[in-house]
Amino acid sequence: MKIKKRSIIITSFLAVLILFLIIKLVGKEDITDALHTASPAIVALSIPIYLISWPLRGMRYQRILMRMGHTHDLNFLVGCIALSQSANVILPARIGDVTRAYLLKRMKNIRLTTAISSLAIERIFDILAITLIGALAIIVASGLLIDRWIENVLAAAGLLLVVIFVLLVLSLKIRTKIGGIAMSFVREIARVSTNPGAFFTILGGSLLVWFFDTLTCFVIMSAFSVDTPLTQTTMIAVIFLAIAVGNLAKIFPITPGAIGTYEAALTAIFSLGGIDPGIGFATALIDHAVKNSVTLFFGSVYLSHFGLSWTRLVEQG
Repeated sequence: MKIKKRSIIITSFLAVLILFLIIKLVGKEDITDALHTASPAIVALSIPIYLISWPLRGMRYQRILMRMGHTHDLNFLVGCIALSQSANVILPARIGDVTRAYLLKRMKNIRLTTAISSLAIERIFDILAITLIGALAIIVASGLLIDRWIENVLAAAGLLLVVIFVLLVLSLKIRTKIGGIAMSFVREIARVSTNPGAFFTILGGSLLVWFFDTLTCFVIMSAFSVDTPLTQTTMIAVIFLAIAVGNLAKIFPITPGAIGTYEAALTAIFSLGGIDPGIGFATALIDHAVKNSVTLFFGSVYLSHFGLSWTRLVEQG
């Protein structure tokens, strides 16, 4: 636990440092002025909109597990997601994902390899949905705000997905004597991910999840008086692109819950899109705070429901 505590302290300090640097670059007064103009009622409206994404997450995960031969109650699966995501807010490097595997093993006796495979499938389709949303946003924005590095990030994500799916297909087609846990893990992912029916069902669920995630951010930005030359359609595209890049940045979670890196990505995209950096950072900050607060609230509720404690849960990470 000493190493884990040290890791949490170091990565939390890094998150604070990143936020401090963004505030210095954008300007404390500009951010403060922006926050003072935000409508509390509209910010509050973003909470029920974000809540819609949670049963959608549960239904998507339920579908993944069903394809793997396991049928479980939606409420239980939403609870598992809430607890693992809560742990991810607290711990760095998405260690909280291990929590979900632990809960599935402990409470439903699902093999760890199957639990981890289901998580891998969920992550693959998250990246696929986010990349598709980002690519569509670039098309709608018509090149207005696109720096080369943004296109490169999305292209790299797309290429990674192509490589992953090619390898998954090959793992099912190529006969090999290589066995063991690793090959069983890969083939389990491949059987679900490359099945046409499962592919489109899970992708559809993923697109819905990220639509409401992005809509949450759009509502929060609407709480500010945004002075921008962008049309409403282009501004929506900018927000979709920002959420896509911000969540792709979470693939490399160097801070707990990607705090700092997420705000940096969103602020950068908003600024490139012609949105005032002060409003952009304030939006990113509130957006992340709303989503993390809802996650931790659900996590606390299900922690009590499952008869667990934060200490015991974190130790599993």
